[in-house]
Amino acid sequence: MSELAGKRALVTGASSGIGAAIAHQLAAQGVHLMLTGRRREALEAVAVACRATGVRVDSVTVDLGAPDAVATLWTAARSTGPVDLLINSAGFGYFRAFRTVDWRRDAELVQLNITSLVELTRRFLDDRGDAPGRAYLVNIASIAAYQSVPNMALYAASKAFVRNFTEALHDELRGTPISATCVCPGGTRTNFHAAAGAGNYGWLANVSMLPSEYVAKVAVEAMMKGERNVVPGLLNKLATWSIRLLTRRIAAWTSSRVLGTPRHAALPERTTGSRAIGPGRR
Repeated sequence: MSELAGKRALVTGASSGIGAAIAHQLAAQGVHLMLTGRRREALEAVAVACRATGVRVDSVTVDLGAPDAVATLWTAARSTGPVDLLINSAGFGYFRAFRTVDWRRDAELVQLNITSLVELTRRFLDDRGDAPGRAYLVNIASIAAYQSVPNMALYAASKAFVRNFTEALHDELRGTPISATCVCPGGTRTNFHAAAGAGNYGWLANVSMLPSEYVAKVAVEAMMKGERNVVPGLLNKLATWSIRLLTRRIAAWTSSRVLGTPRHAALPERTTGSRAIGPGRR
């Protein structure tokens, strides 16, 4: 039996990608789940698959890009039991010059990638208090956190915040039953790229793409070891290590060469038009 069996996790961004893959990993280890995401049908498909392992799975459809969403989500999450694991996986970015994108989308990005993550983290830590038993916090950042990234200026900056914030929390929480782990994936085979209007990547970006299942496995293993930070994939590790040998200007130029140019097609809509929260429990 996994040492995580019987614990309960809140996983954001669980309707697809890394969040969904982490949900599957945890369910396989006997962790009961509260899953949240914006797309109800996709979220329920993940919930159904996780329930097949025999764990309890609740789901809440919510847009964490809305300023008031976290309070409602946390109330729903706590209504069915304590939260022992918080996985902050929800996030989005766009691959465009900053000045070409509607500022309202930028406000959503900051709300989702930073503000909602911080609020959920604070609610989780306050709720745990001095409770006995191991508890785990995982925040998903990106290798973009290691440098500035032209055409992804705000996204990279938001992930730098997540990395620094989580690493500092890890140090603050040393000696307590709670661990904080930052996960910095590189390119991952998810729908992030299409939603970001990206995809004209150079060969290095394409060859270093990893399956979300592998990233999730590395993330869960690092979490259980109480690691401070983890970068999945050898090429990604080499990239983040080698950046320290370059000037910041050259590192930014290199990222432009690796990522290529933005697609000319219209940037896909991120919002669904509805921010209502609805439970889906079984």
